[in-house]
Amino acid sequence: MSIQQSEAIADLKKKIATSTRILVRERLIGPFGHPSARVPGTDLVAVLGHTHDDVKDLAETDPEDVVVMDLNGEVVEGSMEAPGERFMHTEIYKSRSDVGSVIHAHPMHCIAFSMTNVPLAPVWHLCTLFADGVPVYDSAVQIDDPERGRAVAAALGGRKGILLKGHGLTVVGSSIEEATVSAVNLERSARLQIMAQGLGSIAAIDPSELTDELLTDGLTLEEYTHTQWDYWAVELAR
Repeated sequence: MSIQQSEAIADLKKKIATSTRILVRERLIGPFGHPSARVPGTDLVAVLGHTHDDVKDLAETDPEDVVVMDLNGEVVEGSMEAPGERFMHTEIYKSRSDVGSVIHAHPMHCIAFSMTNVPLAPVWHLCTLFADGVPVYDSAVQIDDPERGRAVAAALGGRKGILLKGHGLTVVGSSIEEATVSAVNLERSARLQIMAQGLGSIAAIDPSELTDELLTDGLTLEEYTHTQWDYWAVELAR
């Protein structure tokens, strides 16, 4: 492994630890759930390790809790096992060269939508990245083998996220920062939609107000991602 790759892995471990702490604070994960990121230029993936045996508070996650695995799900660096549902990550990376990060989480409001025939809609200006729809994988089973991972990847297709019926969500992004921010915003938007439905009919954001990247017109992906990620990272450091 080159010096550059070692440095990239060390940087990703720090970011995955930060992502985990953000997701815990937002109640998307804990004790189950895991973020991962592709190591650039390799077939390796950095992922939160299987921390269950240590019963660690994920709000205290640090880089040592992150392992590196190959695309077969085998750990090549780290003292922990990879998470049981690692194949959800590996099979998405295999099928999507554009994906640099995968988040799997279990937020309550998104799970509520997975149980119904009501679709998540682009109702919030910070969640329009999902305006092309959020499909539902029609099973609550653990994604604990490659075949199930491939089924989730196929159901996800080219979209940004997918709900797993009665189970959780999986969100992808070009970076760990983007995927983390998008996962948090999807859960916040689901909560807003549930709240708004109690007031009356839902009016989704008009597609004409969106850019080709499905962002609210006037907002760049850089602003969308790093304004929120940087702010939350500062909050965690207090």
